[in-house]
Amino acid sequence: MHPFLLELGRFRVPTYGVISLCALFVAIFLIRRYARIEGLDPAQTTEAIVLTIAVGFFGARLLEVVIRWDRYFGRPDGLKLLLVSTGVFLGGLITAIPFCIFWFRHIRLPVLQGLDILALTGGVAEGVGRWGCYFSGCCYGTPTDLPWAVTFPEIGRRLHAGLPGVPIHPTQIYMSLNSLAILGVLLLLYRRKRFHGRIISVYVLLYAITRFFIEFVRGDA
Repeated sequence: MHPFLLELGRFRVPTYGVISLCALFVAIFLIRRYARIEGLDPAQTTEAIVLTIAVGFFGARLLEVVIRWDRYFGRPDGLKLLLVSTGVFLGGLITAIPFCIFWFRHIRLPVLQGLDILALTGGVAEGVGRWGCYFSGCCYGTPTDLPWAVTFPEIGRRLHAGLPGVPIHPTQIYMSLNSLAILGVLLLLYRRKRFHGRIISVYVLLYAITRFFIEFVRGDA
């Protein structure tokens, strides 16, 4: 567990933030590449989807605050925890998709093509971003005696890490590998894409099914 990549006195660089930045760079690369494939303007498409990602990031944080209100507003130092908060991925998803539809219509770009590209960024966001969850100790799993079980240390009340000292499922890694696998499927499908909207449809379907099974070994609320 390593929630801060760098600590110099009171100056801290959250590991999750750095990992999110890396995910953004990868996402921008894919957006520009597939915008050209779709026949869209790469700069305009990148700007629109990066804005969508920002809205999704806000939605993820907002849903976490709503779900865990006491953590952030029930203690004096609660708001500081937002610096290392990873958010709730579902919150990002349910805000990003409607905003993408609205914004692409607003700037007069094809909506379904935009959603198809957004699906790729969703795979990158969770595939890379879940490692931020791992280093922060959130989104943890249930106890297990499997050989790849992980154990998080006791870190007091500064951060939330469930079941310290207990071997648990590394669900963060499960979700990362799952999303990267889905991303691989989407990239393969893009080569044989027959209609616009196919990629986002497959993404939502695969993510819903696989996340359903992963939830059986999730240990947090």
